[in-house]
Amino acid sequence: MQSMEHKPSRALVCLSGGVDSTAALLRCKNQFNEVRAIYVNTAGKDAPQEAYASCQKLGIQLIIADAEDLFRKQIREVTQKLYLQGLTPNPCAICNATVKLAVPYGNLKENELLVTGHYAIYNDGKLSRGKDPKKDQSYFLSLVSKKILDRMYFPLADSIKTEVRAEVIKAKLPYLISESQDLCFPLGKTGKPGKIVNQSGEVTGEHTGLDGYTIGQRKGIGAHDSRKFVIEIDRKNNRLIIGNEEDLYTKQCYLTNINWLVSTESIKFPCLTQIRYRKPATPAIITLINKNTAEVVFETPQKSVAPGQVLAMYQNKSVIGGGIISKEELH
Repeated sequence: MQSMEHKPSRALVCLSGGVDSTAALLRCKNQFNEVRAIYVNTAGKDAPQEAYASCQKLGIQLIIADAEDLFRKQIREVTQKLYLQGLTPNPCAICNATVKLAVPYGNLKENELLVTGHYAIYNDGKLSRGKDPKKDQSYFLSLVSKKILDRMYFPLADSIKTEVRAEVIKAKLPYLISESQDLCFPLGKTGKPGKIVNQSGEVTGEHTGLDGYTIGQRKGIGAHDSRKFVIEIDRKNNRLIIGNEEDLYTKQCYLTNINWLVSTESIKFPCLTQIRYRKPATPAIITLINKNTAEVVFETPQKSVAPGQVLAMYQNKSVIGGGIISKEELH
């Protein structure tokens, strides 16, 4: 359970208009002496009417933070560039770290906590999994700096999604029905067409641009005598390399741009690793190359380990850090 001891008297709630952030707003109204709400505008649009209506009903000020240019530079342009390089980025996790939480953090007053509707726990300086296993979002927070997390509070930490929705409905607060998605913006295809080859280098077809594919994909690679998958994206030669399902498994990868939430004195240590949202964590051995990079050796081979994706490291249920997956060793 997330501790409430010595909690500051003020809260700044990140409000999207969805049911989770609306529930967080409602709970904060009952838990804090002073509550403000903030909507981070990343698309040049006003906050949803549902957000305004909930704030009005609860008597809470709603602040609109303009982050359109920051979002374009840090998320949209970077995501497009990474896709063109044959990588599979996780824009949502990166956005949490650089925009969606960073901007509200810059608006915090003294003795004010930053609050979101994430299903996660932050207690005693540790980020841990939320109670609802189907909604746990600690993975998406693994890139957020400890400086920001130290000022955060997650009121839905010990809640189940169905309970949260029922609570908001009972309070007669409006909310957006549609759930937020990982990729909240369209990507224009700008990649150049190239060859699709098998593992022997034989050309089997043509692709429409590397930004349209990811490791493990079947769609868009043409028909073959058996089921084939994208097993490698060769950005140097603008090629897709296809193979069988068993070729998707790998026992090793590298981790770059590591965001440490717990300091470690060991150069080599075991932990649990999660390579995608909702994918079960698996044991691995981490060997540090330097402070920001590490080698990851999985206990059992993992399927579709995609360079560019986020890998979160856990000790039991607590996140010790997160980074970006690479297939290439970087010193």
